[in-house]
Amino acid sequence: MSFLAPLFFLGLAAIAIPILVHLIQREKKNVIEFPSLMFVQRIPYQSVRRRRIRHWFLLLMRAAAIVLIALAFARPFLPQRAAAAVAAIGGNRELVIMLDRSASMGYGDHWQRATAAARDAMGSIGANDKATLILFDWNTEVAVAATSDRGRLESAVGAAKPSAAATRYGPPLKQAETILLQSSLQRREAVLISDFQKSGWVGAEDVHFSDSMRLTPVAIRSDKMANIAVPSATFARSTFSNQERVTVTAGVANKASETAAGVPVTLEVEGQSIANQSVNIGANASASVTFDQFTLADPASRGVVKAGTDKLPIDNSFYFVLTPSQSVSALIIDSGGTEDASFFVSRALGIGNAPTFRQETVPAGRASPPLLDRRSVVILNDTTLPPGLAGGELKRFVERGGGLLVIVGPHTQWPASEAELLPGKFGTVIDRPGRGGSLGFRDYSHLVFEIFKPTRSGDWSAVRFQKYRFLELEKGPSNRLLASFDDGAPFAAEKRIGTGRVIVMTSPMYDETWNDLHKKGGVFLPLIHRTVSYLGRYEQAADWRIVGDTVDLAAKSKQDRAIVTPSNERRTMRSNDPGTLELSEQGIYEIRTTAAGTGRPERIAVNVDPVESDLSILDPQELVALVTGHATESASQGVQSTPQELPAAEAERRQGLWWYVLLIGLLLLTTEMVVANYLSQRERFL
Repeated sequence: MSFLAPLFFLGLAAIAIPILVHLIQREKKNVIEFPSLMFVQRIPYQSVRRRRIRHWFLLLMRAAAIVLIALAFARPFLPQRAAAAVAAIGGNRELVIMLDRSASMGYGDHWQRATAAARDAMGSIGANDKATLILFDWNTEVAVAATSDRGRLESAVGAAKPSAAATRYGPPLKQAETILLQSSLQRREAVLISDFQKSGWVGAEDVHFSDSMRLTPVAIRSDKMANIAVPSATFARSTFSNQERVTVTAGVANKASETAAGVPVTLEVEGQSIANQSVNIGANASASVTFDQFTLADPASRGVVKAGTDKLPIDNSFYFVLTPSQSVSALIIDSGGTEDASFFVSRALGIGNAPTFRQETVPAGRASPPLLDRRSVVILNDTTLPPGLAGGELKRFVERGGGLLVIVGPHTQWPASEAELLPGKFGTVIDRPGRGGSLGFRDYSHLVFEIFKPTRSGDWSAVRFQKYRFLELEKGPSNRLLASFDDGAPFAAEKRIGTGRVIVMTSPMYDETWNDLHKKGGVFLPLIHRTVSYLGRYEQAADWRIVGDTVDLAAKSKQDRAIVTPSNERRTMRSNDPGTLELSEQGIYEIRTTAAGTGRPERIAVNVDPVESDLSILDPQELVALVTGHATESASQGVQSTPQELPAAEAERRQGLWWYVLLIGLLLLTTEMVVANYLSQRERFL
């Protein structure tokens, strides 16, 4: 027998108390008054009761009660019995096996070793155990829920394979914690099998295993791990002879402690190799490779950059899809006077390339409804509302999805009959002589001003406004203030009408007596480009995406779609389906509208998250300490299935022997009290 608090045995010294009680003379003397003692002989009195113990049974009861009480406070337990209980009912174990299937597990033989470790963990399952298999990468999948069937578990492990997604440890650990908390079995354990990639733990996961849960890490590692990866590519576009040409620059990274010399890098477009180069990359460094220009002929050209060969081939390729640059068609309407009010706006749009702008400038007197055909944006640049577009023509253009930019200046007049097109009513001209005013508020959450949010992205403090038109902004869910001056007067405001958008700017962009905005290229150019792009609903197709992204196909079309994944799996998405496609594979997805017949499919390029190429290791003991509050022993390749003895505190808690010992001791004290009272009364009458 062992004891959790053996110092309480010092209380056994209290056994001396009942012995002293028994040895102390407690008999009463009767005093008799006598007139004189001179004729009485003195005889010495000796108490026999002081020299011997009477009522041995009573003494033993008192001593035994004190011993039992001290024993109870010492918290006794039986280690051998606890170990036997673990062996007998310890098979009643809740086991959660977490198997990392992220892209980095495809390194060398890591996946084979990981599945072998999972099978080793399953080998320790008893007939009364329950085991759950969780496969995880960026997401978590419960492959097999609580079962004692090893065949099902091993079959699920055999069917699993590494994915193309990144690593994340928070979700599987949280899932395991939930399963173990809900378990009624006595032993609750979790096994985490992974390469313990450092990027998989962000430190903000709310996972806390209790003291009754055990987490065992199984680290799958290799010595001197090295990896060549292509984490990114950029595309510079230009136009020559009405043909768009593209220059591809690929980034190549070396995740190793030694220099990688002569790494071959290849550019393929539509399955044809069009350029080859080699590059030297320093240890734990990166380099860029720029290929010669090529003409973008296909509406959706597939391409891939490949670099080197190593034990993790999935990140040696970088896929992309290039589509011709989309353009925004803009109609600029001005007053048509001798002063070219639209010169700066037209020049700004003329040098745009992402997107390009197709523009036409006409005076207000020549504007007519046919000019609105195939236009994305109409710009009313310091002019009155054209008579040819009055009577609701301009409103109908906006309601159908067109964009309207109204730039206010000295020639701007607006009829009351068309007031519902604007986000507010025009007031008087505000004159700020001298240094003038400046912008005080800009809504960086709006797409127009979002570009100015980063530091050094346009210096608005250098732009001075001497004059601007006051705009009384109307309240309503369709109106929004985008920017205002330092006195609170609006500079830019938006109104939604139907599916279209209207933006009003209250100061012109050509008159130095009003402002010098047109002279500040770092502010003026991006402002014009972003405003017209936003109003024209420009959205250039992404050149590539990351595994795990989703695409809303229903937002583009309500027709049935046929989808071919990079692994050549074919799916059908019906028009009444939610329409969300999760990109779970690396490579090129092809999406074809079934009603389109043999038309060209839409293509989406998908790549591995660049963080998955970094094979830096997180210490498994550190992860266990963060999750459980204390470290534990880890295994390098397997899981020990030998039953272990319970900790002393846990064994004592489960047995609860102290309660029974204390109860017996209290019963003895009660019995002793009853017997002692009986004997005392009996001796009094004798």
